[in-house]
Amino acid sequence: MPRPGGGPGPERRGGSGARHQAGSAVAEFIMVSALLTAVFLSVFQLALVLHVRNTLLDAAATGARHGTLADRSPADGAERARQLVTSALGPSFRCEVGHEATTIGGREGLRITVRTGFPLVGYLPVAGELGVQAEAVRYG
Repeated sequence: MPRPGGGPGPERRGGSGARHQAGSAVAEFIMVSALLTAVFLSVFQLALVLHVRNTLLDAAATGARHGTLADRSPADGAERARQLVTSALGPSFRCEVGHEATTIGGREGLRITVRTGFPLVGYLPVAGELGVQAEAVRYG
């Protein structure tokens, strides 16, 4: 009897076809799970690196502005940047904070540099160096 759609009916498989695919769902699940785990960890790692970079950049900019105030020294700006990094990322997070006088547009200014190890796995610095710098002009 022909099908209502006009095409041939589906082929019937015997019992041997079902046995041929036995266990393939488990293998497929393992492969897809491994791929999704790798993608998730990569995105998480990227988010962590960007978080650390943005935190260091904000601390450097705030420290540079703090160090250019009329009643502050460049060392005060570097110390302020160090305090901000410690409060945001924890006391166990290690970084180097430096400062130097500079000229910006013909005016006296301050450059704060913050360097740390590139956080590859969690906060463990194991792969290279991540550094940021910020500048501010001294007014007054």
